[in-house]
This record gives sequence, structure tokens and C-alpha cells, in this order.
Amino acid sequence: MSTPLVELHELRKSFGPLEVLHGIELAIEQHAFVVLVGPSGCGKSTLLRMIAGLESVTSGTIVMDGRVVNRVPAKDRGIAMVFQSYALYPHMTVRENLSFSLEMAKTPRDVKQERIESAAGILYLDALLERFPAQLSGGQRQRVAMGRALVREPELFLFDEPLSNLDAKLRVEMRAEIKALHQRLRSTTIYVTHDQVEAMTMADLVVVMNDGRIEQLGPPLELYDRPATVFVADFLGSPAMNLIAGTVAESEAGPVIDAGDDLTLPLSPGSAVRPGAEVVYGLRPEHLRIGDGPAGLAATVSLVEPAGFETHLHADVGGQVVRVISTERLDAVPGDSIALVPDTARVHLFDSRTGARL
Repeated sequence: MSTPLVELHELRKSFGPLEVLHGIELAIEQHAFVVLVGPSGCGKSTLLRMIAGLESVTSGTIVMDGRVVNRVPAKDRGIAMVFQSYALYPHMTVRENLSFSLEMAKTPRDVKQERIESAAGILYLDALLERFPAQLSGGQRQRVAMGRALVREPELFLFDEPLSNLDAKLRVEMRAEIKALHQRLRSTTIYVTHDQVEAMTMADLVVVMNDGRIEQLGPPLELYDRPATVFVADFLGSPAMNLIAGTVAESEAGPVIDAGDDLTLPLSPGSAVRPGAEVVYGLRPEHLRIGDGPAGLAATVSLVEPAGFETHLHADVGGQVVRVISTERLDAVPGDSIALVPDTARVHLFDSRTGARL
């Protein structure tokens, strides 16, 4: 088994009395594309800056390629970082921006030229080399920022929310370009974002962070299909998972969830959760369908959002707002009465006290 390129052991960070990272343990394999994702303030950018050497370590260790780098300067860590702001030199052409770090490292002229041409070819910058940043679009500027990192031929690429300043269409395009670049170069990459769609579509390994801790990590679909906590279940997925608190009860048909106000939610017959347990019942919007007859959960439509190939529908079920995704063109309007049929095989149950998956 290969040695991980980056290992974090009991990593902690405090700003005065405030501890913002609480004993992070993480191993990142060579060639992996790892995305750190979570809400604002969860510590993901601080963690990235510590790996980069831009923030000091309060306690714990950062190991890169087998050596502890806690006190190694950022320039000696073999990393290249792309920031949210493009941080290009406005008075320099694209070629000069790409060559700046190589000039500082006194790279031989022929090697420098080869790396610039290679990066420009990979990132489709060939025709832009003599332009200045003010003459470029947002997407082109971000490609130049990536090229400036690429020419250094680092062991590790670090991206800190690089697409946040782009419009929606450009974000999708640049997302695809970054992933394609990784697939061509197989460079180890750590990418920070608050956008769960970016995390799901780009990563080999998603690390969900919450309040300075790793809530869950794993391949994107594993986290989506089996979230370990209520937080992960709610954070990953758009629209978010429906989450309803209730108590496990017995019925003639088998176990159910009593959610109060005469709302009873079905479980699969094989569910082994004990009666009386206080739980959170989770079901993704795509795992609810609109029934053909009265069988199912009685619901009242409150909002219909046509989204092209699918329709997003909000409904009131026993006083709870439930979201549904249908791939059919629905003619429902607010106020309509419908029946919703849950796919009980896709139900997620969480402990209401700890939030942990049952």
C-alpha cells in the first residue's frame, strides 16, 4: 500500500482562546482529488492554509511525502495554491504572469519556455499570452491563475474556492476544466468549496466539515447514499433531504414513525429500530412519488418550481414542508390535494439526540 502524500495527525488551530480546528485526522493519497466542503466558518479554508504553510499549527503534525513540515516555509513545501481572487499582476502580460515564479526561482530559460508553452496549451491560453489581465474574462483570468500554479510542477495543488467570483455558466465550465486537468495530469489536489454540487461532481474523496471537525469522509455517492449524520444528510443534496422528527411505533402493517398531528410515516417491514426510539426520518426528494390514487401521505401543494427536465414541488404534509422532485411535467398548482408515496427502501433514520445514523 502506498504512503499517503499528505497526512494530518491531531491537527488543531486556535486563534487566542478560540479553537477553530479540533484534532483533524486525514490521509490524502497520491493522485487523489480531495474536496473539503462545509458551511462558512467550518474551518476548511483555515485547514487548507495550514497545509500550504500560510497558517501556523497550534498542535498536531502535518506530514508531506514522509516528512513533518510544521515549520517548513510555504515556498519549500512543493505546493502551488490558486485563490478565490485571481491575484494576477495587472501590469504584466499573461506570459509574464506565468513566468514570474520561474523567474524568482532562476529557472533556466529553455525550461521556463517549455513549461509556459505546456501550461498554455493545456489551459487553452496560447492565443492570450500577450494580453493583460484587464483584457481577459473572469474564466480566462482563472485559467491564468491555474497556469501560474501549473508551471511550478508542484507535488500538490491547493484550490481555495477558486470559482466563487464566476457566474453560474462559467462555474460549470471551469468545474469541468479543473476536473479534466486533474484527470490528464493526475496531480494530487485539495480543493475547498462551500458548494456541495462542486464537491459531488469533482471529488474522488469528499471531506464534509462542520464546526472545525470532519463530520464524514468518503466517495461522493457513498456520502449521498449513506450519510453518517443528520448534518451530512441535510448538507449534501439539492434540494436537501426531507428530515422529520418522530417516534418509532408499531402498526398492523409493521413499524412506522409517529410524527405527531396524525402524521404516520412508513418504514420498510425489515426495519429493526426499537419501538419508542426518538428518531429523525430522512427521505430525499427524488424518493417520493406522487400517487395515482388516495393511497399514500395526504399532502397539499404549496409551491411548484418547473426546472426543465424535472419539476420541484413543495407540499404540506401534516404541518411539515416536504420537497419532491419529479421527472414528469406536473400540472399541479398550489392548493391541490395529492398523495405522496415514499420509497421505504430509501428511508434514512438518525438518532434524534446525537444525529448519528441508525
